[in-house]
Parts: sequence; structure tokens; C-alpha cells
Amino acid sequence: MKNLIIPILLIFIISCTTEEVYVDVFDPVQDEIDSLNQRQTDLSLIFSYLESVGINYADSISAGVYYSITDYGNEQLYPEINDIVSIHLAGYYTNDSIFFTNDSIDLVIFDTNIQSLAESIGYYDESKYYSPITYTYNGLGSFFPVVSDHGYLAQLSDFKTTLGLTLSKISEGGSVKILMPSGNAYGDTGNTNTPEIPENSILIFDINLIKIRKWMRSVL
Repeated sequence: MKNLIIPILLIFIISCTTEEVYVDVFDPVQDEIDSLNQRQTDLSLIFSYLESVGINYADSISAGVYYSITDYGNEQLYPEINDIVSIHLAGYYTNDSIFFTNDSIDLVIFDTNIQSLAESIGYYDESKYYSPITYTYNGLGSFFPVVSDHGYLAQLSDFKTTLGLTLSKISEGGSVKILMPSGNAYGDTGNTNTPEIPENSILIFDINLIKIRKWMRSVL
């Protein structure tokens, strides 16, 4: 009887130790290919969006963020280093679900400090404080405030660089559109903090330079 029990136990033990184990190994080559493919997808969407809203020209910074000047403003008062500037902002991301539609591209609004816009599209939140974003302009955006509902902008370095550049090209009352491929924003991880951004989302910002307060330079 003992001779029969031992082989059965051995078979049981062996069968329990033959489970397959899968290890997820990072492949840098495949990761690079995936990144390039995603960027091509992003650029195709960006150009389709620009065409859908009637914009036939856009420039880009070296990092690959696109922008288009939609209004040059009054062409009298331009921002200079250390001026205090105030801006209105509306931020959208591309998504399959329709929240705010611009013809061929479906966009979801995730941030705005314009109360009238928020109310008109059902995005208004009475717990939020709707007012212009005001900060010290230094040409690069590095003084951008880490405050309130818009603090996340201070962490988007390519956004700040593009904002600083584009504001130098317009005057008070002017407007720009900034278009960030997903690789320049939150990439394939998205953002789980506020505001929540899905993975591989293109970010589009409409910026209006509503006020410039000139820095009082001392005269020696």
C-alpha cells in the first residue's frame, strides 16, 4: 500500500510546480516604435483639427508643440520681461466621448477660467473660482503660478515654453492656440490627479491675453 501512495504524491507535487510564469520585459526598441507611431497619430489628429476650425498655418517649438496665433490683438501694448500679464484659458483633450465638439474632432474640456464658457457648455462648477490667471511674464513661463485649479500648468514645461514664446508675438487682446502632442503632455500614462487626463491625449489650449500691466522700470 505504501508503494502506491508515494508515486501518487510525487505526481501531485510535480504537477503543482509546472505553472508557467510570464515576465513583462521592457523592450526599448519597441517602446521607441510605439512612441513614434503615437506621435504620427497625434499629428494627424492635430492637423485634422486645425483644418476643421479653418486654421491653415501653425508653427512649432523645437520640442514639437504646435501653436497658431488666432488674433494679434491691439498691436499697441506688448508684454515685456517682468510685466504682469493676465490670461483667459480653455483646455481640451481629444477623446472618444463627445463633450465639446469642433466639427470632425471630438474634444473634452478639462479646464477653463472663463465662467461664461463654462456655463454655456454645462461645465460650470460653483466650487471653482473663475478669474483671469495673473503672473509675472519672463518670456519663458517659468514664473507661472502653482495655484488653485490651474497649478498643473506649472508642471507642463513644454506648455510654459510655448506660452512664453507665443505671448511675445501678440499684444493685449490677442489670442493663441497651443496644441500639445501626447508625448509632450502626459504620454501613455495620462494624469490621475486633477485634472484627470486619459492616456495618449492631445491637449489643446485656447489662450487670450486680456491684460498687461507694465513693470515700472526705474530711471537713473
